Amino acid sequence: MINYQRFVIVHSPKSTRAGYYRRISGELRLIAKQHKIDVVELELTDVPYFQAVKQITAKIKDGDLVVAAGGDGISQATFNAVYTSHCEAVFMTLPLGNGNDISRAINGRRRSVEAILSENVADFYPLNVVVDKGKSIALMSYITFGATTVLVDYLNRNSSRRSRKLLKNLSPAAAVPVTKLNEISRQISELDFPDFERDNNLMTDDSIGFFLIPAAHNVLRLPKDITWASSEFYFHHASTKDRGLASKIVMAGTWVLHFPGEMTELEELKFINNHQDIIANISGDNVNLGPIYHLTAIRSTRAVKVLANK
Repeated sequence: MINYQRFVIVHSPKSTRAGYYRRISGELRLIAKQHKIDVVELELTDVPYFQAVKQITAKIKDGDLVVAAGGDGISQATFNAVYTSHCEAVFMTLPLGNGNDISRAINGRRRSVEAILSENVADFYPLNVVVDKGKSIALMSYITFGATTVLVDYLNRNSSRRSRKLLKNLSPAAAVPVTKLNEISRQISELDFPDFERDNNLMTDDSIGFFLIPAAHNVLRLPKDITWASSEFYFHHASTKDRGLASKIVMAGTWVLHFPGEMTELEELKFINNHQDIIANISGDNVNLGPIYHLTAIRSTRAVKVLANK
């Protein structure tokens, strides 16, 4: 801890447990004062994903401990910024959101500032997702396209966020009113997701995703031979069109029980004559990537230093 020059704390008043932030930031400031460490705070409110990454990146310097005090959205954007900065900085996340999958993956059940600060520094190799050789995302957990973006749109509405605070011990999907399920199912079936080529094969799936193996640590059951530093990741693809509500629920439940898809080390998808905007679900937040013609996913050979309870 004494090796850090600054604590750079990224937070959002919209995080589910944002009310706890004042206490947590007080603990961080007290620890910083004891070790003569400077504190820099950055508040993000309704900032688009790539703009958030840019703002956080601009704050990072060598010797920083960069703290994501929020949910998976804040954690992912902050992690991406640490990677983008190319600085000798360490990433830390505190669970102040709904699912907190990223925090659970690297911190286990630890929640307190002091406990997470005491964890070891580990190398985390992100999944690099590059769109049309332009937009690049250093991914810590997952990115999905198609069906899940409809559900995420509902979950991130203000009314759903209020329900998620009350139902924080349940799955986020529990915050969706039963009366909305048929509407969501219909919207998923009506998705006009473009066809794409994979390994020279034409794919017509409307639900695809990439899932990082380390991000499943302490979250999902994994095969014993899979390690934190593995270069492999999962690619998931499925078709949800013309499936009824019951079939969609069963399908989603099956995906939750185990890591969906197949192991891979490189994915290249070529979208066929696509001129429509594609929405991506990045760690629980929807991001408009614009029209996509070519997408590449591969594990980075450059690691990010993270505090983790491996």
